[in-house]
Amino acid sequence: ASNMLVIISLLAVWYTTSRVAGLTPGDKFDLANWKLTLPTLNSEGSALEVYPVDLSNHYESDWFYMDSDGAMTFYTTNGATTPNAKYPRSELRQLCNPNADDPEAYNWGIDSYNYVEGVYRVGELDDPDGRKVIIQQIHAYDAPPLVKIQYQSGGKVYALIKTDASGDTDEKPLLGTVDGNETFVLKTTIDYGYLKLYFNDELVVTRDVSFWSNYSNYFKAGNYMQ
Repeated sequence: ASNMLVIISLLAVWYTTSRVAGLTPGDKFDLANWKLTLPTLNSEGSALEVYPVDLSNHYESDWFYMDSDGAMTFYTTNGATTPNAKYPRSELRQLCNPNADDPEAYNWGIDSYNYVEGVYRVGELDDPDGRKVIIQQIHAYDAPPLVKIQYQSGGKVYALIKTDASGDTDEKPLLGTVDGNETFVLKTTIDYGYLKLYFNDELVVTRDVSFWSNYSNYFKAGNYMQ
């Protein structure tokens, strides 16, 4: 089913700024259709996941909190990972039907209209020369991501886009460049078989991705370090 979605967020990466006491991300942002993965262990030894019922009920942690400038902040260091993942993350995963018995099985197809949009700010990175951070994704269910938006040290923002249904190869167009830790706007849209990527409200990339029609998909947004 088609699901039009907007998330407006400010993203801070790698450093703790002024955390706000008494205000949590769920107090300001509608997180009813998201779950959160964190770089800390759960009782089973995997990355901790926090579901919408808790996100909407004043949840916060050292990895996910409100900053004094109104930012929903995702903080990540070396830590726990999800199965089959090499790197840790503090990242939201879209749940189209969070009340279902298997909420992760409800996703959307390429032949629909869906988008995710955010205002981002990337803070100080631990490796100023080589660090990369995935800040937005269109991920396929039980398959690779169709699109990963990647911020690189130095302020360049790239899109890694699959070129065919095998998911084996990517192209990597530059979306834009950020000066220091200034804010920038990203919008990732699926428009009935076409991928459209916007940087600071300018359409930068359009691709026919109808080859991805066999997959169901969902958005991710946050701080997935590389």
